Amino acid sequence: MALRAAVLGLGIGRTHADRLAKMDGVELAAVADINGELARQVAADCGAKAYADAGELLEEEALDFVSICTTPASHLEFTRLAAGRGMSVLCEKPMAPTLDACDSMIRACRDAGVKLMIAHKKRFEPAYRLIKEKTGGEFGPIRWATVKYALGRVPKPWFWQEEDGGGPLHENAVHMMDMMRFLIGEVERVYAEGGNMFNPEHPDQLDVAAITLRFRSGAIAAIGAGQASEWGFATENVTLSHDNAVVEVGGRFDSPFHLRYVLKDDSQTVVEEDFEGFDPFQAELAHFADCIRSDTEPLIPGEEGRSSVALCLAVKRSARTGEVIAP
Repeated sequence: MALRAAVLGLGIGRTHADRLAKMDGVELAAVADINGELARQVAADCGAKAYADAGELLEEEALDFVSICTTPASHLEFTRLAAGRGMSVLCEKPMAPTLDACDSMIRACRDAGVKLMIAHKKRFEPAYRLIKEKTGGEFGPIRWATVKYALGRVPKPWFWQEEDGGGPLHENAVHMMDMMRFLIGEVERVYAEGGNMFNPEHPDQLDVAAITLRFRSGAIAAIGAGQASEWGFATENVTLSHDNAVVEVGGRFDSPFHLRYVLKDDSQTVVEEDFEGFDPFQAELAHFADCIRSDTEPLIPGEEGRSSVALCLAVKRSARTGEVIAP
């Protein structure tokens, strides 16, 4: 029997709805958005029922899981409602604006006996997964990393609000903070310099930062993140130096498809791989559906999402206070 699913919020949720509607073993039963016309349009395209009220959808529909793609400030409310109705929850990043909200989401799903996964799709990117695998093998541990992860302009008010999206260093940079944790491990301390340099219409929000991370393993990373580029020009560039390899990942912003590396004992042989066309949204949604069917733990449970939020909050606190922060 197919798993019944729904999508709340049709910004990035429109992508979730499209993938779920085409997925074997899943029935996209309903979608919701406060823009009722958008909800009706997406529902018609996907063969689902439309709602203008996400809470009403959760009350009316019998579902196996829900994909929550609304703004971060609403994630806790909808997670509680879904869990209370016995629905597992896939929640878009960032998990929530605060650690208290993250903890409440974890508790709500644990108490209800349902699954919770945070949609850090980059963990499914084949370039990063290959690095993760080889870090435990021939590459050896990562000792040093540099990252450029700068996005274009975002005109959405909720994105900039501290109590909601938290600005570029929370809503978006959480992707790369999560990836650094995935590849290298937990962070011991953070130091960041940042400010509002390109978005004076949001004067109280940090828009860029230069970030230094010291990991518990002893590794170090330097990350340039925030709204410091323009769409159409924005790229993602990561360089990693392992005990036994040097690795580079690059490509369009938030869609890195090109990997190259060299082993230190064979420095004249450069290996290159291209993963153009991979769909991380399809991969993460299929993984979550499989976890429900097999009753297994998702790759990115709530605790992982919380730790990545904690790292972003530490970055912002350091940039605002000038202090070294332990996340």
